Amino acid sequence: MAKLEGTDVTSFQREPTWITPSLGSTLGIGNKDGDPDSEQDEKVDMESVKKENKAVENNFNPSYSEADIARFSDKSEHREYRRMLQHGMNRGFRLFIKGSEHNKKMTETATALMREKLNNDPDLCSKLIPTWTFACRRLTPGEGYLESFLLPNVHLTQSPIKRITSNAIETETDTHEIDVLVCATGFDVSNVPRFPVVGKQGVSIAEKWADEPESYLSLACPDMPNYFIFTGPNATVGHGSLLTSLQWSAEWMIKWMRKMASEGIKSVTPKQSATDEFVRYGDQIQQTLTWTGSCRSWYKNHRRDGRVTATWPGSALLYRQMISELRPEDFDIEYRSRNRFSEIMGNGFTAYELVEGNDLA
Repeated sequence: MAKLEGTDVTSFQREPTWITPSLGSTLGIGNKDGDPDSEQDEKVDMESVKKENKAVENNFNPSYSEADIARFSDKSEHREYRRMLQHGMNRGFRLFIKGSEHNKKMTETATALMREKLNNDPDLCSKLIPTWTFACRRLTPGEGYLESFLLPNVHLTQSPIKRITSNAIETETDTHEIDVLVCATGFDVSNVPRFPVVGKQGVSIAEKWADEPESYLSLACPDMPNYFIFTGPNATVGHGSLLTSLQWSAEWMIKWMRKMASEGIKSVTPKQSATDEFVRYGDQIQQTLTWTGSCRSWYKNHRRDGRVTATWPGSALLYRQMISELRPEDFDIEYRSRNRFSEIMGNGFTAYELVEGNDLA
């Protein structure tokens, strides 16, 4: 927008955030340059970082040659490449350990990159480079964003907005006449569904989550029978590709559905006690992670302090391990019949052995 002829752009910013190039390659997430355990020199090779950054397109994807594309037609090689990427992202979770060498190193790297893009302008650097923990918020890739503030027609204001009129934005210090307003902030992260969800004894999920949304492993909620959730409170929303975690979640739900269908189960509801224990212990783990830093974040429902309600308290691989089995002991289970064994034992035979010709050995 700033490059359009005749435009004058003002950015209204409440506070700075970490602006990064491509998340994986440039910041060394999961690779040797960003791994303090690597045998390589701990100092980041900034020239390599710059070179890698130039190879990344504006959509943050590397350019693949025709030879690469042809190579990926081999399913095993394509799978191995995907495994390499996923390994790097999973290993990169160490970045989110508060006070870790990995986090300190990435802070130094990101600060140096931001300073360079701002031409080491002291005023811009003081306003745009955060002082709070790196990765306290979701990292924000922004090719060209920082450089735009060096243009004469781009301005930055941190004065709080008082109100918006039909042709202006009024801050506490100035009035800015505008033709176009682009909103890039503000969304509901309460986890409350946009439709009524009512469970046992008429309890609504909106009431339960009015103060703090709390879930069982991000997948279910006490008092809400047979209510399974994708990306509920404390989900893996800051752990790389969400698609993989969604697949794990779906597999967990399907396991429950199969168990319910085969064992005559009417409803399953996570116990409040199990949910409380998960939430409390998860909160303890969160204190060791960067998300509980002193930044205002949607991970904390737009608060500077308070519980982290958005992200999973641990690695994505821990999430996969935690939901690999159903843990029925954490649930209140209601059966369709008075005797739970009637659906399982049936007429005393298995369905398989009643099929003529099946091998019964």
